[in-house]
Amino acid sequence: MSKPMEQLELGVSSLIDAYRRLKDENQKLSGQVEVLTRESHSLAKEKEFISEKLERLSELEEVNQRNEKDRKQVREKVVHLLEKLEKFNFT
Repeated sequence: MSKPMEQLELGVSSLIDAYRRLKDENQKLSGQVEVLTRESHSLAKEKEFISEKLERLSELEEVNQRNEKDRKQVREKVVHLLEKLEKFNFT
């Protein structure tokens, strides 16, 4: 066999090996992309769930603040009424 033919065969063999390595790497990377895509979807759902919970928490905090304000007003009224009752002469 001639030298150029041997070199051509070696070149083709090298290209085939490189193709196989790239194909294997591509399959590996495709699998990683699938895993990352699933994780991304999962994290997006988790983010949405957390956002909904934070929104609900915010609503509950607002309600709690209103209730605290109402309780304070009721306490002040009760104190005022008790003061009036103490001043009232029952005899």
